[in-house]
Amino acid sequence: MEEIKSSNGKPIAIIVKAKFEKDGVNFVSKKDFPLQVGISGYKKGDKIKSHFHVDKEITIRKVQEVVYIKSGRTIVNLYDLKGERFRSVELSTGDTIFFVDGGHGLEMLEDTRIMEVKQGPYFGKDMDKRIIE
Repeated sequence: MEEIKSSNGKPIAIIVKAKFEKDGVNFVSKKDFPLQVGISGYKKGDKIKSHFHVDKEITIRKVQEVVYIKSGRTIVNLYDLKGERFRSVELSTGDTIFFVDGGHGLEMLEDTRIMEVKQGPYFGKDMDKRIIE
């Protein structure tokens, strides 16, 4: 795992490469993040007990997002809280990036399929996004 921080030390993204393999429960997110992301490794015969999640009202002030690269290759451009691009990283099949803060954009290097996960509801790009470039 690689945590990427802006020049002022603010966490912007966390990358988990496809080759990441660690047994046990490994949360990428900090406990106070509005989106909890974990990558876990289990042995044959291990079990996760059947369960429900408890209903609770939660106020979310920050939308965070996870993008999983199902196939292909992309360049991810990362922006600090001022909207300044400060880093670009290449991701490929099986890689995952957790956008913690700041801004981001993707440039596809080949045909690419991604899966995105973020808090909802989604009201459309005009209401939910501020374009940087």
